[in-house]
Amino acid sequence: MRAGVWRAVALAALIGCGDAAPKRGPVRGTVSVDGTPLATGKVRFFALTNGISAEGEVRDGQYEIPVERGPTAGRYRVEIIAEQKTGRRVPDPDAAPGTMRDETVNVIPPKYNRNSALQVDYDPAANAAHDFRLLTK
Repeated sequence: MRAGVWRAVALAALIGCGDAAPKRGPVRGTVSVDGTPLATGKVRFFALTNGISAEGEVRDGQYEIPVERGPTAGRYRVEIIAEQKTGRRVPDPDAAPGTMRDETVNVIPPKYNRNSALQVDYDPAANAAHDFRLLTK
């Protein structure tokens, strides 16, 4: 009986000794569209391997994701989004019936977001910047 208890204690100790969470890191960079810094938007890193996805706000052509929200080591597909209001009000599907919201459209071409082929390899130890120069013309 005692041997079984000691085995359970040893197993619990081994399970608790590992690195529980993968190491995240900060990431920063610039985003431009046809040579002009993107005023506002989002940069999203979607894990293609065992990494953790991350997202950051773009302001005045720059973005920075702090370490506590940053990605882990791995390969990522990158999406860049910049929404602008159209001036129209439309029904809000996520709110009570009759609730309206401002309609927005993504002004970044789909090849840089939902159909994005942009990919980066990220290493938290390298703390490398990732810049994105988008072309629409």
